[in-house]
Amino acid sequence: MTRTSLRTLTIVLASLASIPLAAQINDLGGSSPYVAPAKKSGDTKPDSSTAKKDSMPKPEFKPSWNFSTWIFGAYNYQTDSVTKAANSGQAFSKFTVDRAYLTFRGQVAPNWGFRVTTDVVTLGGGAGYSGLTIRLKYAWMEWDYLHAEQPSDWSAWARIGQVTTIEIDDEERFWPRWIQKTPLEYWAIQPNSSDLGAGTQVNFPNKWGNAYFLLDNGSGYTNATDVDRYKDAALRLSLWPMGRSDGMFKTLELNGWYQAGRTQSAVVTAPPNIHPGLENNAYGVFLGNADPRFQFGIDYAGRIQQVINPADSTRHSNTSKVFSGYIVVRPFIWNDPKGTPVGVILRYDNFTPYSDAYFPTAGLSTSTKANLFIATLFWDVAKQSSLGISYQGQTQADPSGAAFEKTMYQLNYQVTF
Repeated sequence: MTRTSLRTLTIVLASLASIPLAAQINDLGGSSPYVAPAKKSGDTKPDSSTAKKDSMPKPEFKPSWNFSTWIFGAYNYQTDSVTKAANSGQAFSKFTVDRAYLTFRGQVAPNWGFRVTTDVVTLGGGAGYSGLTIRLKYAWMEWDYLHAEQPSDWSAWARIGQVTTIEIDDEERFWPRWIQKTPLEYWAIQPNSSDLGAGTQVNFPNKWGNAYFLLDNGSGYTNATDVDRYKDAALRLSLWPMGRSDGMFKTLELNGWYQAGRTQSAVVTAPPNIHPGLENNAYGVFLGNADPRFQFGIDYAGRIQQVINPADSTRHSNTSKVFSGYIVVRPFIWNDPKGTPVGVILRYDNFTPYSDAYFPTAGLSTSTKANLFIATLFWDVAKQSSLGISYQGQTQADPSGAAFEKTMYQLNYQVTF
């Protein structure tokens, strides 16, 4: 046999021997396609990789709750002429705890929750106890009746009890309440930040804002024994034009609100035993940004309130207005979130009191005009825990037209947990 023939015979024999070996490799799951054996009749056990999420049992709901606190106050030193006149020509100073909020929140059932927040107040000497005492600030049941599964969905909740009023609580997201009240509360455009009533808020899709509707007693949470038969209805529309961005103005808000109400007069007019309802409306527009690097607020609001002259039963409409602007700047965290957490607060209010010369209601100013200026240098010792040094000056003209000034220096503090 020649050498060429021998080589050819060797190749043919090697090819025939490789056929059983390839079949074994296929059966062992090699690179050749592998066909799984058919399941036996009656084998219904699902494959774990294709099990549906719906078949998994949902976790059992368990009621839960949490606790938080917010305390703030100041050391006040007053040097104005009005203060000195009331203290034998001497300046006046005192330590205060302005608020001590203790808040309990919880879920009692799916979509149902609650909040209870206590407040602290100093009672006058006529109450028989002039120290600090606890009162109720918020207390409500909440129903989350519409959930947003996607950013493009609507969501909504409803509350009943002692709930937030139409605007003050919203503006406290922009203004540092531990320094002073918001302009609306300070100048009594809205007397209180909470009231007994019910409200609902609808949140727009894609972070475009929300709408809040409220029906409450109208007298504020400091008057729980309200005997006024009238109720106040209010609506606020808030828009977030930059809510879908990631910049400093993501929290920019523009809102407008209106509160329509009536107050039961203490004066009885004809026919006998009739206590007429007097107009008690308020309105406002607000533009603000809540980013801690650069917060600001521009506020314009007014209040329309009727009174009756008991001598002739004539009605008088009084309109007060406030314009306010403020900024809160933390310049060292603009480019570095871990920068030095110090900042500056500046605020200016211009208040025009009631327009009608006849205004017998006690507790409301009859002066011609007032201005408030606040300047604060502060340091955030922790998140929402701060120390500050403030100047607060208020100029005002009394009913006779004579100007007077109130001047106060403060060491402010706040702590949250």
